[in-house]
Amino acid sequence: MAVFECRTEVHVPPEALFDFITRPANMKAISPPEVDMVIVEAPDVIAEGSRLVFKVQAFGIPQELVHEIVAFDRPNSFREKMTKGPLPTWIHDYVVEPHGEGFAALLNRIEFEPPGGMLGMLLTAERILSHLEEGYATRSEALKEA
Repeated sequence: MAVFECRTEVHVPPEALFDFITRPANMKAISPPEVDMVIVEAPDVIAEGSRLVFKVQAFGIPQELVHEIVAFDRPNSFREKMTKGPLPTWIHDYVVEPHGEGFAALLNRIEFEPPGGMLGMLLTAERILSHLEEGYATRSEALKEA
């Protein structure tokens, strides 16, 4: 299983950061424009058991993805699991940590398994990791500005 991690430090209290990232509309706002994220179905604020349906452009292919929030520990962390999409496994942990007075850090940790078959020859773990690095660099900067 491949693992991607990204840590972003922001000048807000941890509770404010957690509140921000648990609102799907905010996550859409900080997504890279080329992903062209469209929220099809999602609550205003996620909780354990929430279902999120969205469309994105990934590797030039429009896709509809379904994620479920399978663990939720307010105001520290939550886990999102892809239940419909191109990869056999996608588990995304969001962890908010205090980082000094008035600062917080967001750790995004994604475990994934690339697809098999012919698609797996094109979508290797290395290619997916590279795509994630580019996307999360943009997302981190947008989060700092938001």
